[in-house]
Amino acid sequence: MRGIITSFEHRAAGAGTGAGALRRWARASAALSATDDDAPLLAARAVLANALALIHFPEPRDVDDLARLVAQHGGSPVARLQESGLAAIDPGERPLTTHLVRVLAGYAWGGPGTQLRPDGRTEREELAGACVVRLLLVGDASGPPPPITDANDLRAVFEDHALPAWRAVVAARVGDPWDGTAERHLGLLDPVSQPFEVASIRAVVELSRREAEEDERRAVASHIRSTIDQTGLTQREFAALVGTSPSRLSTYVTGTVTPSAAMLLRINRAARRAQRADRARDRDRDPDLGVPEPGR
Repeated sequence: MRGIITSFEHRAAGAGTGAGALRRWARASAALSATDDDAPLLAARAVLANALALIHFPEPRDVDDLARLVAQHGGSPVARLQESGLAAIDPGERPLTTHLVRVLAGYAWGGPGTQLRPDGRTEREELAGACVVRLLLVGDASGPPPPITDANDLRAVFEDHALPAWRAVVAARVGDPWDGTAERHLGLLDPVSQPFEVASIRAVVELSRREAEEDERRAVASHIRSTIDQTGLTQREFAALVGTSPSRLSTYVTGTVTPSAAMLLRINRAARRAQRADRARDRDRDPDLGVPEPGR
């Protein structure tokens, strides 16, 4: 990570636009040092240096550095560090972060006037596209999304708007990625003449749906864990009740595997039977349990 920082500083010192890059680096670095962030300061500085390099003098090696950061820290944490690092020097309509999104999107999907053209490295292009979407998923998305009723409205979103409007549009789609809006927007585009716009919408939809599916898997696993806990049985005992192996049940509990609808019904029914049996045993041990008080 120190190499990413050193590379940026050396290039900024020798670049024609380097003075502005170095001033922004100094201000943003000072802001990072003044905050109590959970992420290590070195990681935050490396992500910031990479982001500023992509903004000021983007090269394919900067995408390689971004890939290393994502491999080490994860896509969403890197997006959060990009957002927090740039926010201190990028107020209002967020022109710097908007430019970062445009650079990465241009590398991922092409598009007019992009500074960093796709170079045929599919894995790197896909990573850049994913980073674009994740950067749109963090930060403030509270503003109203611009209305999109026809092809001109949709073109204006890409050409005339900036980060806050893009985040509002993406947030609306993430809330319900299967509501058909993305398909309607795609229907307004010509995939031959507007491949950049088509690819970007599809990337948002695909990642949003994957995130939603992950949330659903986690919710199912949480429900199964809670259901088993309420029975008071061990996982081995409960596995016998539903006719599966303890190891298979463990994959449901951890969320590694999502059970079928039929198995989920069986788990719920077995839990209810186990709880009824447990209450019956309690009544057998204490006949007064469950007997109403006189006069009621």
